[in-house]
Amino acid sequence: MATAIMKQKGIPEMDDVEEIISKISEESPYKRRPTQKRTWMTVPEMGKLLGLKKTDRYWLVHKNVFESKEIAGKIRINIASFEKWYANQIKYHKVTGEEPGKELKSWSYSVKEVADLLGVDDYLVYDLLKKNQMEAVIVDYWKRIPKESFQNWYKSQSRYRTKEDREKDALLEDATITMPEMAQLLGTTRSAVYTILDNPKYSHFFEFIVIAEKKRITKESFQKFLEGQDRYKLDPSNDYEELAQEQNIALANFRRKKLSQTGIRGSNGNIKYLTFDEASYLAKVSRSMINKWADKGKFTVIKVGSRVRILRDEFEDWMEQRDLERSMQ
Repeated sequence: MATAIMKQKGIPEMDDVEEIISKISEESPYKRRPTQKRTWMTVPEMGKLLGLKKTDRYWLVHKNVFESKEIAGKIRINIASFEKWYANQIKYHKVTGEEPGKELKSWSYSVKEVADLLGVDDYLVYDLLKKNQMEAVIVDYWKRIPKESFQNWYKSQSRYRTKEDREKDALLEDATITMPEMAQLLGTTRSAVYTILDNPKYSHFFEFIVIAEKKRITKESFQKFLEGQDRYKLDPSNDYEELAQEQNIALANFRRKKLSQTGIRGSNGNIKYLTFDEASYLAKVSRSMINKWADKGKFTVIKVGSRVRILRDEFEDWMEQRDLERSMQ
C-alpha cells in the first residue's frame, strides 16, 4: 500500500533513489580521488629517513648520487632515483631497518665476503686483487668484486676453496694418499715413488685426483698396485703394535690391506676380537654366513660403541671343533 501511495505522489522507489545517488557521486567534482604515488620528497624527509643531521643531508644532495631539483623554491629529491641509489650502496642505512645495497649485493661481493667464502684473511684477498687475479670496482671508496669475475677466477684454480668444496675435498682426501704418504707406506723415498709412477710397468695401476693444486693417488688404485706386482709391499714398520704382534700372517696381511683402503685403524679387529669381515676371511665363507652363525649363538658377539665384534678365542675354538667334526664324517 505504501508503494502504491509513493507512485501516486510521484515519489521514486528505493532502487531508483540509489541509482540516482550513485550517478551523482560518479559525476561529482567533490568525489574522493585515489591517492597518487609521490614522485618527490623534501630534503628533511630524506634526512629523517636516513637519520642524518641537516648538514649531512645537504652534503649528500650536493654529491649528486640521486636526482634532485628545485620545485617551488625548494630542493626536492626524486624518490625512484633515491631508491635506486639506496639499493646500490651500503654506507647509509634507513631508520626503518630496510637493508641497503640489495642490487649491489646481487652482482658483487665485498672483500670480507670473499675472504669468508674462502676461509682466509682479508689481506690475502687484497693480495689477489693486487696481482690482478680478480677484477675490482670502487663503491663508496670501498673495493668490491663482481661475482662473475670471482667465479671465473675460482674455476681457473684449485688452491683456494669454498667451505662447501672443502667438505667435498675432505671426502676425496679420505679416498686418496699423497706421494710422501705412498713413500712412507712402502718404506722408500719420495724420488723412488716418482720412479715407480713413471715406470710403464707400474704406471697403469694408478689413478690420480688433483685437490688444492696437489696430485693425489686414489687408495683403490694403490691397492691394485700392491696386488698386481710382487716387488713392492707395505713396510711392516708402519704397523701399529697389535698388528705387528699378530702371529697369523694371512690375517695380518688382510688387516694391512684393510687399513690401506680405509686409513682407519678401528676398521680392524685386534688380538682379542675379530670383525665380521675378518671372520669371513678366516672361515672362507660369506659375511652373511657369519651373520647366520652369530644369530644361532655359535660364538659370542659383543657391541663396542657403534662397532660389532666377535670374541676371537671362541670363534677359533668353534672353527676348530667344526673342522674336526667335518673331518670325522
